[in-house]
Amino acid sequence: MLKRALAAALICCLAACSSQGQRGAGTSGAQSALAIAQQREPMSLNPALENGQSATEWGELLFSYLVKYDDRDRLVGDVATQVPTLENHGISADGKTITYHLRRGVRFADGTPLTARDCVWSINAINNRANNVQSRYGYDRIAKAVAPDDTTLVLHLTEPFAPLLTLVLAPQGFPIFPAHLLARYPDFNHLAFGSKPLGSGPYVVDSWNHGDRVVMHANPYYFAGKPKIEHLTIRFVPDAQTATNLLQTHEVQGYFNEQDYSQYPLLTRLQGYYVLSKPVSAVGSMIFNTQGAVTSDARVRHALAEAVDMHDLIQKAYRGALTYEHAGKGLFIWAYDPHAYPDVPYDPAHARTLLDRAGWKTGPDGVRRKDGRELEPQLIIQAATPGDAIMANAIAQYERAVGARVTIKQFNITQFVAPVSEHGPVYGGMFDMALYPFVNGDDPDTTDQFACANVPPHGYNKSRICDPRLDALLSSGRSTYDMAKRTAIYSRLERLLYQELPIELIYQRREIDVFTTALKGVSGSSDSVFWNVGAWHY
Repeated sequence: MLKRALAAALICCLAACSSQGQRGAGTSGAQSALAIAQQREPMSLNPALENGQSATEWGELLFSYLVKYDDRDRLVGDVATQVPTLENHGISADGKTITYHLRRGVRFADGTPLTARDCVWSINAINNRANNVQSRYGYDRIAKAVAPDDTTLVLHLTEPFAPLLTLVLAPQGFPIFPAHLLARYPDFNHLAFGSKPLGSGPYVVDSWNHGDRVVMHANPYYFAGKPKIEHLTIRFVPDAQTATNLLQTHEVQGYFNEQDYSQYPLLTRLQGYYVLSKPVSAVGSMIFNTQGAVTSDARVRHALAEAVDMHDLIQKAYRGALTYEHAGKGLFIWAYDPHAYPDVPYDPAHARTLLDRAGWKTGPDGVRRKDGRELEPQLIIQAATPGDAIMANAIAQYERAVGARVTIKQFNITQFVAPVSEHGPVYGGMFDMALYPFVNGDDPDTTDQFACANVPPHGYNKSRICDPRLDALLSSGRSTYDMAKRTAIYSRLERLLYQELPIELIYQRREIDVFTTALKGVSGSSDSVFWNVGAWHY
């Protein structure tokens, strides 16, 4: 009997140890854990101080929004009970008043109720010039935000502004911040909140070990229910091959937003994992500095674009994960007109003709010169991304064939996307050509990309183009809520953008995510796979 009792106890002990081991590995149990690798480490966990898709990622992990996109690309309520429209009277007849109704019982992760007053404070904080936010686009159209009661938010606009719903307290803008923690400070630029924020989203930060990882736990007050994955870790792994190795050794169970598309075939062959490949409202692009000495002439920009067989190059460099066809759909979404903004043809003969007309003459060494200056554009790319390196070297060879001697410079990802204040080369205009993927937003309005007023540091106009004709079309497109009218306006805009070519769109981006087959409930959204992270489970 004693032997049987000892054997039974040993079996129970082994079962308990096994259960604990499984939970630690993130495979089962109420206390389950999940570790996800990604290449980019943020500059701040405060999304208002972060940039692009990284801001959306951390916003969806740690905070809530008024609205967000689901996995069927529908704009749905998050903290708001529904999306305001003309039909439900959430948008006034003159288009200048937007009303949101908030869910009852929403709380921040410290248990403090989230009310419409937090929304008002968040909007005012973005518009506060003391805060170093990346962009105030959309927020700057709000004349006044008011909270008549805890669950009603009313926005009075300076003018009708159709993109507002996807920008203000939405994933392509910034989330709802806790006024009770931040309102006492003149700005939030250098607060501890940037390293350990507290929001109302599914997860709460435990620690940020810079250069290594962010560790989080499930928010017990999350309004959609406490997430079933108790512990979530995001590990920063700049090298794509290292991240793949971590998947193979099961040190991580996921890989978020793989930046090196050349790894795609390998990822699809990993045993025990599945790959999500979701088209998103984002593009890969060749950005031309329209204020640069070499690339200020539209003829030169077209020549440099036509010199490259981009169709073949994209296919080879990114191993079938991406395609050159209809890249404009990633920027103009439902308003994309392939006739107005077609794919740039591979035509080196015409490229040479354009350069001749622009005054760049071929010298005895095959390099073109004008006024004693060589045609030597600098191409900048993100480091540790082999697909981009393949692209850059091939582009240099193509350009050499038409008389341009391209120099290539690489930057690590954090430096590459850094704002002007941090001497970022893209936003600082320190380039002639930049191989650069970016997120515009969930609306075809591209004011932030092409308007004169949005040249960095005042926005995301990385090509630094300033054209009154573009400004006029952008103004018309955002001032009406009529979809048919907006579509016609954006077709004219696309035609002009193709003519001037401040940016050559080379592919619609896809978010490539990899997860263990044990993980359930994951589905992609046009914003981020983390849109429903609170519902993931083993």
